[in-house]
Amino acid sequence: MNDLRDKILGSWFGMAVGDALGQSVKGLKPETVKQYFKQVDRYHDVRPYIGKGIKQYRMAGLYGVQTQRALAVCDALLQTKKPNGDDISSLLVTLSAHGPENYFGVFRRPEGCFYKSMQDIPNRAEPLRADQVSAYACYFSMAVPLALYQQRPSKTLMQYGIQTGLLLSRHPWEVTGTALTGFITARLLNEKSLPEAAALLHEAAEFCATAEAWYRDNYPDRFGLQEKDPEAMSRTIKDLADQFKGAPESLPAWICDNASSYIGTKIVHATQGHALTLLPLALGHLLTRGGDFAPVLTGTLNLGREADKLGALVGAWAGALHGFSGIPDSWKSGLVNGREIRLRGEALAKRKKGLAGRDLLEMELGLTQKEAEERRKYLPKEARKSVNKSTVLEDLWLEGEAEDSLPQLREDPRRWRQFEKDKTRKKRDRRRNLASE
Repeated sequence: MNDLRDKILGSWFGMAVGDALGQSVKGLKPETVKQYFKQVDRYHDVRPYIGKGIKQYRMAGLYGVQTQRALAVCDALLQTKKPNGDDISSLLVTLSAHGPENYFGVFRRPEGCFYKSMQDIPNRAEPLRADQVSAYACYFSMAVPLALYQQRPSKTLMQYGIQTGLLLSRHPWEVTGTALTGFITARLLNEKSLPEAAALLHEAAEFCATAEAWYRDNYPDRFGLQEKDPEAMSRTIKDLADQFKGAPESLPAWICDNASSYIGTKIVHATQGHALTLLPLALGHLLTRGGDFAPVLTGTLNLGREADKLGALVGAWAGALHGFSGIPDSWKSGLVNGREIRLRGEALAKRKKGLAGRDLLEMELGLTQKEAEERRKYLPKEARKSVNKSTVLEDLWLEGEAEDSLPQLREDPRRWRQFEKDKTRKKRDRRRNLASE
């Protein structure tokens, strides 16, 4: 395998690996990640911690919605050699229409804004006219297959990234961030080693400014209609470059302060799900710790919270830099559905027209159904315990009482005291009856 093909496959596979590794710690605080798993250096089993910060079962080694959306773009791209908005939208709608109970189609752990965008797609006059104005860093990974197919930074790649972002959100920060993700991915494909941070970030800031101008000129009816500071992404990346010249160790605090100044609400953690936090944080981790694939990805995932989004970004970029050969063998073999992911990565590297591997709907439906079947076996312990406890208490102590549940009784102090007195009296009478017998 030549160097470029190895790097393309590494970026594609790395995105899925980062997403899958992040599933086990998604939503957890860094302290909780350390307490439960020490560090994210493998695909962790979440079953012992269901109901203790992790609400539901997540299959170890199985990627989530970040990779699933990228797969939809990949399959549409391989069929037509262009990211046609109608084809991508149609495939996403198909994937959202089939799935097990309590899932949004076949998608695993999607965001609420994605659900709203998908509900809106069938009613659109044109695919690039999204009503959603979200900037939660949800759609950045959709630019990864575009970059791997184009294989170099270009104006065409920028346009494809903007148009792909516009399928699901018209917010300038989200759209520009999607295009920037593609640019960074393509840029790293052509690097032999980690580039100098300030130089790469200045390039990225110039790219963002160009992308914002192109978006504004070509879609004036959608650019910055309600959002203040629509050019905030280019300013953020430019200021990030200056931050690296000063004190990169204070990067998380700076990211929070910078994002808060644009958003208008206080951002406490750099890992909060927002375009102006996650993208700079992922870039910062890559440029300060990206000497090898495993350390930079593990260090990023140890932060928890939006670990799947961060993992997909850093995995794609680190894979583009270090190649498929730089990914640990245990992570390659442990990835669920790794064979199909690899087939699509090889097709992107060859720029081969036509589908690679199994049909996407059939493949993802089978994986989601398998996870759903496993999830039924591992319901949160609190839910089962509370139901059983309530049933026993109602049988023993509420006989002849009104049909009020235990939580309702607790809300009324007078009735709760009476309930406790009656319970004590019945226990005492029962002991006396046993003694007399």
